[in-house]
Amino acid sequence: MGICKNVKKLALVLGVVFLSAQTASASLLIEPHIGYNLSGSGDAGGVEYDYNGPQLGARIGWQNLGLMLGLDYTRSSYEQEAKNSAGTVKTDMTRNEIGVFAGYNFPILLRAWGAYYFSNTTKSDNSINTKHKGNTKELGVGFTGLPFLSLNLMYRMVNFDEYESSAGSGSLNPERDFKEIVLGVSLPLTL
Repeated sequence: MGICKNVKKLALVLGVVFLSAQTASASLLIEPHIGYNLSGSGDAGGVEYDYNGPQLGARIGWQNLGLMLGLDYTRSSYEQEAKNSAGTVKTDMTRNEIGVFAGYNFPILLRAWGAYYFSNTTKSDNSINTKHKGNTKELGVGFTGLPFLSLNLMYRMVNFDEYESSAGSGSLNPERDFKEIVLGVSLPLTL
């Protein structure tokens, strides 16, 4: 059921992107990116979470007169520490995110964007193979003064509201909300 819902969202987003692009003057944007999550943290139900780790992904879309929009895929991995009064548990995690972005390249060597990742799935490598599902909102700025590169700083708000495991699935109560600061570099190519 969830896969069908995400496919419908993706089809709607692709339709909007294709219809809104002016093909006569728009350029295809392909932007591989790599980053490092400097600070990921949050708390839920008396448990404090901390993590950091690398991210890798790519954006594809259109750019026209500075305006850019399209799709983004990001994959990250990290070791998450969960602390409460009973102690600390460390878990290896991998995350896959698919979303849409819109932004603007300013003529003063800066760019800014916002992204909404409607599909965010995190899998933990623990004994019951838990998956958490939710969404991510991202605000980013980039410095484009270097040839071909953009140095990026992103603030991300991550929410998980569902889980799946070998023991069952359902809604997370309480939901898990995380804040992240990511530093990265990207190669925005327009064709």
